Parts: sequence; structure tokens; C-alpha cells
Amino acid sequence: MKPDAPASMPDSNDGIMIPLCAVFRRFLKKQGLKFTPERALVLDAVLAQTGVFEADAVDGHLRSKGHRLGKATIYRTLKHLLDAGIIGEVLIGAKQSHYRLTFGQPARGHLVCIATGRIVEFAAPELESLRDRICAEHGFDPVSVRLVIHGVSPEARESDE
Repeated sequence: MKPDAPASMPDSNDGIMIPLCAVFRRFLKKQGLKFTPERALVLDAVLAQTGVFEADAVDGHLRSKGHRLGKATIYRTLKHLLDAGIIGEVLIGAKQSHYRLTFGQPARGHLVCIATGRIVEFAAPELESLRDRICAEHGFDPVSVRLVIHGVSPEARESDE
């Protein structure tokens, strides 16, 4: 059974869904691809995520809404969303890819506890000005910036004591 396009978006994302659909549609058209109902469902599921997420979270969200898409469809659509600049990859570990919504979002950093795997996302407005200054010095046009700090969380230190 072919899934229907999402009927409505979560309230918190209503303002961003229309521009993201347009951005994604234009990107796909330039690539010679179509904006399919399956791709719309994946975009909907991505917008429902908060903070850093994995492909399995997208799949779980879709299943909770009664949609069953193949993992290959989800991964391909995530790759397209990444290439379109709608989501960004958060480099946390080598085992699994992690993503976060980046389109229209301020620069964020991530703390990753090497003992527990806990991820803390934090605001980092200084990253944007640093990015802009470094790019200007070298003649680059900035596209994205990421900051991931690996360390040991207070909870992990307490559990070792």
C-alpha cells in the first residue's frame, strides 16, 4: 500500500514546513528526482524529531503513524535532505549516522559523553561569527558549521567513584 502525503504537520513545525517543502522540491527537481509521498513522509518524520536523531527514530515515527517504508527509502531520503542542506550530520561515532535539522536553525554544538553516549545539544551563536570570519579570511562561502566535543559527563564520573 502506498502511503499518503502527510495531512498535517505538528504545530511547532507549521511555519517551517512550507519553505522546507519548497526547498526540498527544488533540490529534487534539479537532481531530476520527484517529490514523492514517501519523501514527504520522511520529511514530516524528520521535522517531528527534536535535537539529534538517527534513521531508526525516523522509522519509528513513521511506524507509530501507521506508515511502513523500507529502510533504503528512509536512508536515501535522509541523504537527499542532507545534500539539500535541510539536515546536517552530527559526527558522534563511527557506528551510526546521527542527524539534526539545520535549515533555518541557529548554530548548535554537541557534547558527547564517551562513557555513556549521552548527547547534549547547546546553543553556540559564537560559531556563526567565527565561521564567517574564517571563511572571509580564506574567500570561502560558508555552508555549514559543526562543533562536537567528546568528553566525560558528570554522571559518568560519579558512576566511576
